[in-house]
Amino acid sequence: MQRAKYGGSGWQGAGLVAITYVYFLIFAQFAFLKRLTFLGIADVHLKIIMAAMALGGILLSLLAPRLSIWPSPERRLRTGLVASGAAAFLALLPLSITGAIAVAFLIGAGLGLLTVTLVTHLRQFVGDRNPLSAVGLGTGTAYLACNFPPFFTSTAIVQATTAGALCLAGIGITFLPAPVLLESVTVQAPRKISLAQLLIAFTALVWLDSAAFFIIQNTPALKAGTWQGTFHLWANGLLHLGAALASALLLRRKSLQPVLIAAFLALGSACLLLLDPSSVLLASVFYPIGVSLYSVALVAYPSLLAPAASTAERGRIAGWIYAIAGWMGSALGIGMGQNLGHIPLIFVVIAGAAVVSPQLIVIIRRRKRELALTGLVILAAFFFD
Repeated sequence: MQRAKYGGSGWQGAGLVAITYVYFLIFAQFAFLKRLTFLGIADVHLKIIMAAMALGGILLSLLAPRLSIWPSPERRLRTGLVASGAAAFLALLPLSITGAIAVAFLIGAGLGLLTVTLVTHLRQFVGDRNPLSAVGLGTGTAYLACNFPPFFTSTAIVQATTAGALCLAGIGITFLPAPVLLESVTVQAPRKISLAQLLIAFTALVWLDSAAFFIIQNTPALKAGTWQGTFHLWANGLLHLGAALASALLLRRKSLQPVLIAAFLALGSACLLLLDPSSVLLASVFYPIGVSLYSVALVAYPSLLAPAASTAERGRIAGWIYAIAGWMGSALGIGMGQNLGHIPLIFVVIAGAAVVSPQLIVIIRRRKRELALTGLVILAAFFFD
């Protein structure tokens, strides 16, 4: 694939990716729920509150590429960051049920606009010095920061305030000079996997990730062996960082499909190991590796890997991926964790088929002559035996 050349080191892109991930991981998925529990409105009304967040995320993910109100990506990013930061600070108030639903919708809407805009225009911020490495560094740094023991174990108020402050920092980053486009190149990598196949694969991975995370966080025995204690937190953060950097390297040297398959093997293994409490320590190794492997691909694909000929097409791809795989996959995973309390073996098998089948189709298409010849040889050996 011939790549567009940009000036700059890409630290702006890495910073924006890191801020977005920290906000989503430590606030939207964690501190906001802790805050609702403290306010006493999480148990009975959690589903409708999380549904409001998912609705906001899906709606703005699909609308973001089509909005003409803010023509420049910088303004859209700032709007998304303002909405996200406002939601974090509003969560500090003594919310009612109605207020919690409104804040949840604002979280989803802000993240929907922020994420789709960022990944659509990522080339504008990551520069020409290993753009995939910038994405890997931003993703891995975010996971490391979220697992930093004093931060992870802090109160929901501290985490929400930090998330809001990071949004303000992100707004500042958008005002700095972005890497300059030196050469416009529209040649893209040949299409090897359809958008529908990719949506299914990413949805399966996000579903597994969300279900495993919810089950671990709500099962004391599993949480004690994976997320409690300084050692576990540092180990999780460093594994996330290493896997994110490895994902960027694999995406650059190999392709998307091997990374997704590796992510499933790690994440699927973790889900199966969680079924046996005695294997929880090993699960705590595979889980962060699998999550970071696919997380880098999820950010990098629309702008850096997708066979899209225009910014509008990249935006539409990003919108569908984040609406369906990101928000719907996450909601389905949390629902599985709530209703079943475990991840069934049959679902892991189905998820594996969803992730691996596109690669098998590519192999079959490439090797159809060899496979046909092999089939004829087998048939001949059977009939003339």
